[in-house]
Amino acid sequence: MDSVMPGDHSSSDWPDQPRHDEGWPPQGDVVERGREGRDPADQPERELPGAHDGRESTVDAQTAHGDSGSDVVPSREAKVAEDDPAIQRMRGVLRAAVAELRQEALFNFGEMNAVKLTAILGQLLEHSELPKRYLETVRAVFAPPDGYEEASKALENPGAVLVLLREPGTGRTFTAHALLADLQLRTGAKVGPLSFGSSERFPLHRLPRDENAGYLLELPSDEDTFEVGGDFGASLFEVQRTLLSRSSRLIVLTTPEQWQRIGGDAPAGVVPPLKRPDGRAVAETWLRAEAPPDLDASRWLADERIVKLLEGQSPSDVLETVGHILKAEGSKSLVAVSDSDPDGFHAKVLSVVQARTAWRTELLEWHSRKGRTSFQRNFLLVAALLRNATVAHVYAQTAALCRLFGKPVSLRGQEEPGVVEMVSEIEAELDPTNDTIDFARPGWDDAVLSYFWIDRPPARKTFLSWMADAPTTKTTDFLETFTPEERLLLANRVGAFAVRWATHHRKADPLEQIISAWQKDKNLWSAATDLVSAAALHPTMGRFVHELLLRWSKAGSTPELQKLTVDVCAREFGRRNTAKALLRLGYAAGSTDFGVQESVGAAVRTIWSEPSARKSLFTSITKWCAPDSDRRASGRRSFAALATLVSQGYEPDDKVPSLLLSDNEEGGFQPSLDDLSVCWGALLTIEADEEEPTEAVNLWMDAAHGNPSLRPLIFGVLRGAVSAADSALGRRLRYQLRDLLYAWEPAPAPNVDADRVRLRHELLDLLDHDRSRSVARYHPRAASRSDGV
Repeated sequence: MDSVMPGDHSSSDWPDQPRHDEGWPPQGDVVERGREGRDPADQPERELPGAHDGRESTVDAQTAHGDSGSDVVPSREAKVAEDDPAIQRMRGVLRAAVAELRQEALFNFGEMNAVKLTAILGQLLEHSELPKRYLETVRAVFAPPDGYEEASKALENPGAVLVLLREPGTGRTFTAHALLADLQLRTGAKVGPLSFGSSERFPLHRLPRDENAGYLLELPSDEDTFEVGGDFGASLFEVQRTLLSRSSRLIVLTTPEQWQRIGGDAPAGVVPPLKRPDGRAVAETWLRAEAPPDLDASRWLADERIVKLLEGQSPSDVLETVGHILKAEGSKSLVAVSDSDPDGFHAKVLSVVQARTAWRTELLEWHSRKGRTSFQRNFLLVAALLRNATVAHVYAQTAALCRLFGKPVSLRGQEEPGVVEMVSEIEAELDPTNDTIDFARPGWDDAVLSYFWIDRPPARKTFLSWMADAPTTKTTDFLETFTPEERLLLANRVGAFAVRWATHHRKADPLEQIISAWQKDKNLWSAATDLVSAAALHPTMGRFVHELLLRWSKAGSTPELQKLTVDVCAREFGRRNTAKALLRLGYAAGSTDFGVQESVGAAVRTIWSEPSARKSLFTSITKWCAPDSDRRASGRRSFAALATLVSQGYEPDDKVPSLLLSDNEEGGFQPSLDDLSVCWGALLTIEADEEEPTEAVNLWMDAAHGNPSLRPLIFGVLRGAVSAADSALGRRLRYQLRDLLYAWEPAPAPNVDADRVRLRHELLDLLDHDRSRSVARYHPRAASRSDGV
């Protein structure tokens, strides 16, 4: 199964990420962050046994790779274990973790409450070492395909490199995580993802210096102007030697097509002969791990109808079937007891089969029933989309949809059917405790939405408009208030549906409609960015979402799509896929929209945090800042973001522009003086009352004052910035710089610093000399990077 989960991230903080200087964060870091915002009373339930020590938990030992544990202890001891409250609690925690993982894999959060959903989305967008809690869950549900044990043993050898050749969505990420989980269990190795970087070749210095570690490297797909270097396979010899010296290992994910181009001259034996996951085995291990103890998984999987459903299915389709089985097993209303089906099992199996065919026959019968009203059809449609929303909100939103369809209804008084009658009409159940609607049939809600889309083409645009606007409503016509938390939960459910729909049908209409409708609401915009960011990292959905982001980055007529693309690039997508992020930022940088330009500026800091991307990034920014560039506005803001980026200098209180610090690490990059001058020239064209030029001048002049070794370089850059070929432009730039320098250290003024004033005059004198051409042009030979800069 390819899945996204807490900790499923193919880039990491190591090496060279700003939040952690070396290696991974502590083992429990992701787990602890995932707890933020949760009910404290629920926190102990979120931690699996063994999550913070090196021991294998009881649950893990009994469930690893589908082992139910029946042969682990004698029957009498097994009975005692079954009755042990601690053991039962541990298994309950594992079932909850497995259920959560399945929902994440399917990008379907309909059963989660607001707090849990917020935490899960936060975890999806984190990047760090894979947490032990997640690794235990993987071992509990992974069904090893043929060839797995041999591959696992091979990975234990220090210096091992395994290349998994599969398309996204075929279980490659989950297989890799299972291999790493077993490696961690057997050797104690730290395991986690590794970023490829932005260049076409994977540099060896990207390998962390940690001892006894296991890494997962996903190769970026070839697209547009970027592709992985054709000598990648040959480079694995040196990778193996480096890993061997550190007792570490590497798993590489790529596609057969890409490997055919880049895998020539690779070391022998790096591609293990792994078979495809067996659908029945995947379903069995998952059901045994997630289902309650009274569910007879063997009976379900022995039924020929279920066996047929699972044959040849992708892991995600198998998980959908597992979800339908669990739903059917837990539904009391599906049990149609008869002489031929005394316990209703046949009816449950039939409901799972019908769910996999989208309930088309049953929905046709329901919609065409005599006396069926548009109010009832719309109520069914709204209830299907707004899963777990209170019935009052479903009722009110149905009225809103009816108005948009030109058939207004009055919910005042008792003219229209009430909610109890409407719930009965759509053959659902009303939870009296939570006041929510539940469909007994598995997969019924998604089937309803699919049926509408096929059945009512002329109504699609109106429906999309209503769907996008639904979370923007702040109150209802009823006594209840639509709280911000409820709006956010609704937004996430609507957004998740739109993402799933877009990737499944390869049509972005619902998603684009949502982005446009939510652009002016800060909270809803953040929700949209979170969802698209998570989908961009999803092993199954990611490829199509990457295509969407590329297309949106060029959509100059819809700046909200460009802005969302840039905002996604400013998050984990940009760290993990730096080459792709740079390409999309380059297109979006041509936008004339202020919001897009501002977002581009913010995104470059994310890309800059990836050392291998710095040269390409700064080259792009320099081109954007050129006087004749049509991307100069984005270039100014991008350079301002980097020019004001601060790093610690040689003293604890010494703050130095990051662009000026030496980077002696292999593959490091330093901007040239000329390129810095070009970018400063663009920055100085910003209006004087804007903060970026003032902040940048203050930081750079403070650095010149506190670090004499940097002074020639800083002065040379600023002098070059105002030396424009156009004399009128040069004059404006000098005036702008003079004003900013005076603001940095005005004199006369109270508490004036004489040294700072002298420094300002020194630079102004040099600017005057340049202008008058009375002296030779200044060449800052002392600015050599080798002089300790």
